[in-house]
Amino acid sequence: MKTFNALALAILLGLAPVVANAQDGQPELSEDPEGRQYLFIPGIGKIPLPSRPRGLEPAEPPEHLLPPRAAPRAAKPPVEPELSEEQRQARDMAGLFARLAGAGDEREAQGAASAILRRWSASGSDTIDLLAARALAAEQAGAPALAKALLDYIVALSPHWPEGFVRRARVKASEGDVAGALADLETAAQLEPKRFDALAALGALAEKAGDKKRALDASRKALQINPRDAGLERNVDRLRLDVEGQGI
Repeated sequence: MKTFNALALAILLGLAPVVANAQDGQPELSEDPEGRQYLFIPGIGKIPLPSRPRGLEPAEPPEHLLPPRAAPRAAKPPVEPELSEEQRQARDMAGLFARLAGAGDEREAQGAASAILRRWSASGSDTIDLLAARALAAEQAGAPALAKALLDYIVALSPHWPEGFVRRARVKASEGDVAGALADLETAAQLEPKRFDALAALGALAEKAGDKKRALDASRKALQINPRDAGLERNVDRLRLDVEGQGI
């Protein structure tokens, strides 16, 4: 026991100068490139520190102790670009034609057809609309020459407006100018292939002129657009028998 005490005393006396030197500086914590940590004590040197034992990291609290998570924010619906006036009109007309094609009966079809015709009657120009109103008034007043003169001016000013040709065709037909009326109706149908009114009138005039094949072609096109028109359907059936004969 005395030997051990003497040895311990010798060690302590031997470390005394080292401890005295260590007290002259402050220890520093450092880390090497591999992530190992060291405690540097002046007079003693760099002492490696043990790594943190696994499993001692701060643990997350149980799920039931956590505050309720906020519901994910709903994504905002995409903002549709604002449509131009022309795009809105095209959209509305597409809806009306869908109603016309899918009408459950003739009355529903007539409602859709009337709405389409009203839209076609507007030229988009105040000047043209005024002239068209005066031409219609002249026609209804029994002045076809004045009505035709006004309509000639209208189609010259607005050659891409199908309604002008349809109205002039009506005046020409009333005056017996069947060829001129047929030409105007053909032009209207070329400008607007869905002009079922122009196609139906073209079919009726062509039959009157004796051109039943032309009448059948025009009437069929009109019926495809307006399938609930009973009068058109009867005309197509009659003309088909005359042109194509009785089927086997």
